[in-house]
Amino acid sequence: MAHLRLPFSVTGRVWVPPAPPEHFAHYSLAQALSQPPSESIWLLGDDLRTLHTLGTALAALQQGKTQVQPAWSQWLQGALVLLALIYLLWLQPRLRVALALMITALVGFGLGVAQVAWQLSYQQVLPLPLVLAWFVAASGLMMLWRQQQRRWRRLGWEHHNVSYQLAQQWYQQGRLDEARVALRPCHPSQAVLALWYDIGVQQERRRQYREAAQTYQQLVARKPGYKDAQKRARALQQIAEPATVSSDFSATHSLVLPHQEFSKPVLGRYQIERELGRGAMGVVYLGLDPKIARRVAIKTLSYREFDTADLNLIKERFFREAEAAGRLSHPHIVTVYDLGEEADLAFIAMDYVEGRSLDHCVSQASLLPLEQVFEVVAAVADALDYAHRQQVVHRDIKPGNIIYDQASGQVKVADFGIARIVDDSKTKTGDMLGSPVYMSPEQLKGEKVTGASDIYSLGVTFYQLLTATLPFTGDSIANLAYQILNKKYVSVRERRPELSAAVVRVVNKALQKDAAKRYASAGEMAQAVRGLLARESTRRKAG
Repeated sequence: MAHLRLPFSVTGRVWVPPAPPEHFAHYSLAQALSQPPSESIWLLGDDLRTLHTLGTALAALQQGKTQVQPAWSQWLQGALVLLALIYLLWLQPRLRVALALMITALVGFGLGVAQVAWQLSYQQVLPLPLVLAWFVAASGLMMLWRQQQRRWRRLGWEHHNVSYQLAQQWYQQGRLDEARVALRPCHPSQAVLALWYDIGVQQERRRQYREAAQTYQQLVARKPGYKDAQKRARALQQIAEPATVSSDFSATHSLVLPHQEFSKPVLGRYQIERELGRGAMGVVYLGLDPKIARRVAIKTLSYREFDTADLNLIKERFFREAEAAGRLSHPHIVTVYDLGEEADLAFIAMDYVEGRSLDHCVSQASLLPLEQVFEVVAAVADALDYAHRQQVVHRDIKPGNIIYDQASGQVKVADFGIARIVDDSKTKTGDMLGSPVYMSPEQLKGEKVTGASDIYSLGVTFYQLLTATLPFTGDSIANLAYQILNKKYVSVRERRPELSAAVVRVVNKALQKDAAKRYASAGEMAQAVRGLLARESTRRKAG
């Protein structure tokens, strides 16, 4: 279907020509614009709206009412976008929201005024409206994003504070593993890093070397170069290898390590200073109670020395006997201050006594003078008499458990209660605690042990302090037990002729194989020994 082509004037009015269109001259748009304004220009087209728009544009062009966009407008648009990006990404995040809104409004108002002023002054159109719309939208989105980020940061710091406070509580309660877990989501602030480091130090002191190495490694990952954490981690990794250290510390292992950079280990609240000695049960340490700055001797009892099946019974008996020993208060008994338990051992904190054990006084070259021997034995007998009246039997009287300070004359008996705990378990497994040379016949036979057994053991100790030899010896435990049960020992006077008959009588009565024939009490033996001391003092003064 053919379209009706209607002519329009530039004003949009329809004109019906008096003659067919072929009688008129046809111009291109450029030719039409070059015609004098007085001439009428007619537009032909199929769409009224298009013709109207085109007619309006042509009229504006003919009358000079036009505005153009300068060639440098694209460069201006790019520069404005770059400045807007710098503001949005660098400056606006540093401003408060109210100030950012004010700046956005001022910039928008300024761009609008600039657009109008330039257009009126130079009849040129700048690309400011597009930039303005983009800037306002981007600024609003950036502020919304900042608000969301601020909310997330606030929640993150709240989580940090709660986690840090929880970690501090765990640390103060000694629950180091829980404290380390609680610290993981925390920001690496100075307080958090310091707590990480303190956890590692405490794990060192508790001999948790593998865990301490992991703690230091996690600390270094958060803050490289923090104090000496890297050095400690490397050193702890080396000693944490199974080939270099055991997690258990029995009688052959020490809690004190030679590495100077390590923190001193602790047992309970006691800081281990150094090793004092070793015995069949465990290692004895010099410790410090930091709360009252008191030095203590700490004797350990390794659980490795016992069968697993008997361990619970041993623990129960240990605490019961140690508590009984802790109730003893006598000038010649080492005071028990505290007892505790770790994963692999139990320990007793006792009064640290100056002096040495009598093990150092049982050789020919180191024998004590007779008067000192009598004083020591009498003091030990007094201590045993007091303990027996408190229903506590020592069971392991020997020179190694008697501490003597020759300068002050102080005598202390140690390890009350420990011998029973260990000895009962050892006899079940066929072993014996230490050497059986000080054991009474009834103790070797497994009979009930009473105070008379302690008197016998003190008699053996008395014999050894006088002669530097033991009353019974044997090349095996069986042979030794046979000698103790059936044979007679050599008199102390034969080994040391200058001893009086009274000394022989005291020793002989203490070493009777029949418990009923010994001294009725340790107090009675103490009186007898003091009688020897009085005679010796009189003889020395007379001589």
